[in-house]
Amino acid sequence: MLNFAGLLLILAFYMFSLTGLFGFGTDPEDKYALPFILLIYLAAMWGFFGMRFLITSDSVVAVFPPFRYNIPFSDISSVEIMDKFPWYMGWGVRIQGRRLIFAGKHAKAVAIRKDKGFFRTVVLVSESPDEFRKRVEMAMK
Repeated sequence: MLNFAGLLLILAFYMFSLTGLFGFGTDPEDKYALPFILLIYLAAMWGFFGMRFLITSDSVVAVFPPFRYNIPFSDISSVEIMDKFPWYMGWGVRIQGRRLIFAGKHAKAVAIRKDKGFFRTVVLVSESPDEFRKRVEMAMK
């Protein structure tokens, strides 16, 4: 719902710039700024709606378009449930020290600990973290 409201707000400002309402669109550059902002907004929403976590035969894959991160089962030392993801961390792909975070909301998450590689912890905020953790552990056996 919030995504749709943001899109409507950007489109409303674009219409104001085309018609000159409320002083928008008086500068020629204004007509190019809002479509550019709309393009950035749509790219961000494409990433959020395209975010998914997959379990393949030999790895866990985190996809957040255009990013993709592969975690081989051989590198995983443990899979744990992390308490609610803090609100101040934001959404999207985040790097916090040697932690890589894929977050589309603020909720419980799955923390995958690794023995090697730059990122020693990968945090995945999935729809049902308990079930996802069980599926990863079963696939690793």
